Amino acid sequence: MSLVGGGIYVYTMSLYTAGLLGMGLSIYLSRVVPGSSAFLLFIVSYALAEIGVGGEEPPALAAATELMPHNKRGAAIVLITNFDNVGAAIASAILLIALLRSSQLSATGTMISAAVITLIATVIIRLITPPESVRWLLAKGRVSEAERVASEYGLTYTLTETPTQGIKFPPLWFRTLILSLLGVSQLTTYGLMAYYIVYLPSLPTSSNEVLATQVLLWANVGASIAGLIGFIVDRLSRKTFTLLSYLGGLLTMIPIFLIYGKIVSNQMSSSLTIFYALLFLNMVFSEFGWAVRVLLEPELYPTRTRATWIGIVRFIAWIMYISLIYYLLASSNVYTYLLSNLVLYAVGFAAALAWYIYGVETRGLPIHALDKAADKGRQHS
Repeated sequence: MSLVGGGIYVYTMSLYTAGLLGMGLSIYLSRVVPGSSAFLLFIVSYALAEIGVGGEEPPALAAATELMPHNKRGAAIVLITNFDNVGAAIASAILLIALLRSSQLSATGTMISAAVITLIATVIIRLITPPESVRWLLAKGRVSEAERVASEYGLTYTLTETPTQGIKFPPLWFRTLILSLLGVSQLTTYGLMAYYIVYLPSLPTSSNEVLATQVLLWANVGASIAGLIGFIVDRLSRKTFTLLSYLGGLLTMIPIFLIYGKIVSNQMSSSLTIFYALLFLNMVFSEFGWAVRVLLEPELYPTRTRATWIGIVRFIAWIMYISLIYYLLASSNVYTYLLSNLVLYAVGFAAALAWYIYGVETRGLPIHALDKAADKGRQHS
């Protein structure tokens, strides 16, 4: 699968831009056309935007893994993806300020502005990005083209294959199972706690826009700060970091469940300060779990099919995420909602523990060593 050539980034970001423009247009047209027609345009546009964002991540992770020096790979991947949290935190802060000032934000203007910025960024990124991943070209046997691209873009280090101690990955099915379980656990718990918990009618956030926005803000600020782990992540064992991330998420979820699910103390459960503090801490470990995912997903598959397998793992996680959110929001029961989060964290910790016991350490391994290990693992599947 070509990572950059053929315009994957251009296609995905174009879809995102078209989606934003369509959503902005649908909001504007809702004043002059039937609501059902405007809503249909909004849904289609929203789907295009989500496909654009989701479709960009697998090739982006694969390209970053293949183009970055192996001793800085983790830092680059974690810090780059952390801007999702930073963007969400900034958006939440803007919304909160607008609500506190009782001012109206123009949804149409905001979306069109975002679309223009995205389009400009897409053009700039495409102009400075290599036409293909050098390692992908090598995997496809296009050696002369790989050498030319590496020379033109200062990527000759990606062609160097230094002697390394051979490692053996677990079978392909085991890697995919572990990554899928980690993905379902992290993605679903993050979404449930950072975004959808505000809709539960039994919580004060469901009827107060300011309180709901503060939940979004504190959750994403916590995740953004935790994302700075990228500066030191290449010094940490991937296996140990994985285990501690999901253990921390599980342990910080327990008091949230006990206080707000079991309601062991009415005074504590009515304190927003305690809720925000616990949410902030939980989101720190949730972001660590996200960092683990974006590190391991591209490192555990070979260059030839890296982006494809990342997409498969992400697809599994998103299907479970959407299904669980629909069910849990429909139940509107805080106890069930928070207990489900606790169970999902336990699933993630079980997967992390299994990887700690049966997995391999990938920190600092050059891409050619990862490729050889992944290919061997596939042969023994």
